[in-house]
Amino acid sequence: MRIAYVCSDRGVPIGGTKGASIHVRAVAQALTKRGHEVRLLATRAESPPPAFRPRVIDVGFDRLLKQFRQAIDGDGDALLAKEAYNLLLNTRLRQALAEMNAQWPVDAVYERYSLWSWAGLHFAREHGIPWLLEVNAPLVDEQQNYRELSLRPVARGLERVLMREADAVIVPTAGLRPHVWEAAGKRRKIHVVPNGADLDLFEHPPCAPPREVADRLRDRFVVAFLGTLKPWHGVGLLLRAFERLRRKVPSAHLLVIGDGPTRPLVEEAMHEAGPDSVTLTGSVAHDEVPGWLALADVGVAPYPPLDEFYFCPLKIIEYLAAGLPVVASDIGELPRLVRHERTGLIVPAGDTRELASALVRLAEQARERERMGRRALQQARRRHGWPHAAERIERILTDCSVKREPSRRLAVVQAGS
Repeated sequence: MRIAYVCSDRGVPIGGTKGASIHVRAVAQALTKRGHEVRLLATRAESPPPAFRPRVIDVGFDRLLKQFRQAIDGDGDALLAKEAYNLLLNTRLRQALAEMNAQWPVDAVYERYSLWSWAGLHFAREHGIPWLLEVNAPLVDEQQNYRELSLRPVARGLERVLMREADAVIVPTAGLRPHVWEAAGKRRKIHVVPNGADLDLFEHPPCAPPREVADRLRDRFVVAFLGTLKPWHGVGLLLRAFERLRRKVPSAHLLVIGDGPTRPLVEEAMHEAGPDSVTLTGSVAHDEVPGWLALADVGVAPYPPLDEFYFCPLKIIEYLAAGLPVVASDIGELPRLVRHERTGLIVPAGDTRELASALVRLAEQARERERMGRRALQQARRRHGWPHAAERIERILTDCSVKREPSRRLAVVQAGS
């Protein structure tokens, strides 16, 4: 099957290091390994890793559209200019799909939901082929609550159309179903396809951390945090719990793999505790992550209490793939990902005392820690490889193609009559 994979969210560069970028590359790569031909159309490509096989088509720049944006921005409304530009980019994306289809006829469109994208749906309907929508977050709510949103009615209306018109909607967690139902109606069937991990990458890490860092962490109890350093990822909670841990386990070391807005908190902890107690890597390439996690004894996901938690954190899947026991908050679907007392420990969200106690327990009980780590790896191999996700997506695509085939034949007849 020839699949046009659309990612028009400029906040998700194909060559980026954050979870969303890794997810796009992993799904496209996994579908390719199952024998499909995949071409990825993106409004922000950057530089994908050299080993990335699917062809990437960058549709993110158009000189005239850029002039439109600058003209709107010149009137003093940068936010409106940005949103209008993203809407107008659909014309460029639609053109790119048509040009590609003329040389490489497309069988289906698979799209990662973004706030302003409608070109994929329009193209698919025009050609009578399936259009699958992958929804990873309630983007209108997120944009309004955590950032800025000028054209809210437009974004909300577009969201409803996309989720109602999709031949299939795919989400990474069941926690996103209510949001899709609110937009599209409760009769809308939703497929849950959890995130995965590149198991081969973790089995044979291609990159090793600097030797001096590995030497410094040897014989220490290493607690790893992986991911973007955002306030709602619980970095502040972790730092307070780590202070409690160090009082009882002086050999404890905190390894923070990532970068983000709360980096100053980690740097302050480094200054106070010293390099023997805290290491901050900053942003790292994804193929370097397994090597860093190989230095750790436990992985943490210390999320604070949140009213809505609809994530399937990539960090937890990758901790499991690295054979690490996981200490995670009792929020959302994390207790389903981390089986308490088997692959890790679940603690009350926001409770630094309980978080520290769980880490102390794993530090002091090496055999139990190793047993949980073995079970974590077994779970990852059984349930969380990207091939599992690709196989499920393939079944959904095949089912949608069968249902769409009559309308596609009709479209061809009408075109030729």
